[in-house]
Amino acid sequence: MLVLLSEINNPLNPSLVFRLRELIGEGSFTLGYIPSQTDRDRIYFNKSKDFFTSIGINNFVYFDVDEEYDERHIDQLLCCDGVYLSGGNTFSFLNRLKERGLLEKIRQMVEAGKLLIGVSAGAIIMSDTINMAEYIDQNAVGLEDLHALQLAPFEFMPHWVKHQSQLGKLQEYSARTGKKIYACYDGDGIIITAGEINGYGSIVEIGVREKH
Repeated sequence: MLVLLSEINNPLNPSLVFRLRELIGEGSFTLGYIPSQTDRDRIYFNKSKDFFTSIGINNFVYFDVDEEYDERHIDQLLCCDGVYLSGGNTFSFLNRLKERGLLEKIRQMVEAGKLLIGVSAGAIIMSDTINMAEYIDQNAVGLEDLHALQLAPFEFMPHWVKHQSQLGKLQEYSARTGKKIYACYDGDGIIITAGEINGYGSIVEIGVREKH
């Protein structure tokens, strides 16, 4: 089960929130929270925690892949009911996940039926590659291998209200690579369950049979 979001600190589409609550269920749910970079004061974690608590998540495992990385906590992460990949710089985030050997572990959790939620950079990483990141982020870490989780059968462009000027470039990219792109406004999202893709809000499909 995959949830791809553009943002969570803005009001979300009510139907999206309803579906998220259904996926979480009514029992105890532990979420493994993976930030894109160290958040020493837990500012972003606490903001996100408020939202996740509101949809029924009651336990959290904070797992830093950056400066506070501690391999001893990996078993706690793997025992979680779901994983959250935060926003941030997509290149540096993917680089850290690769350095920590976490891509395959996250894939295995999803294959076991666990929930994976990604926001912005975290959602981009669910695709085959993070090629979309070149339109919104700087590759300051010099990452060359852009292959990512390879879980979502399309590429994801977040924050569409801010990046609509990239439409022509994305159309050219899609035509050249044969990749379908879904662009998402803040507050909207995409949920994939059992191979079925459902959009919530105004999802823009770039590629075959474009919709606006």
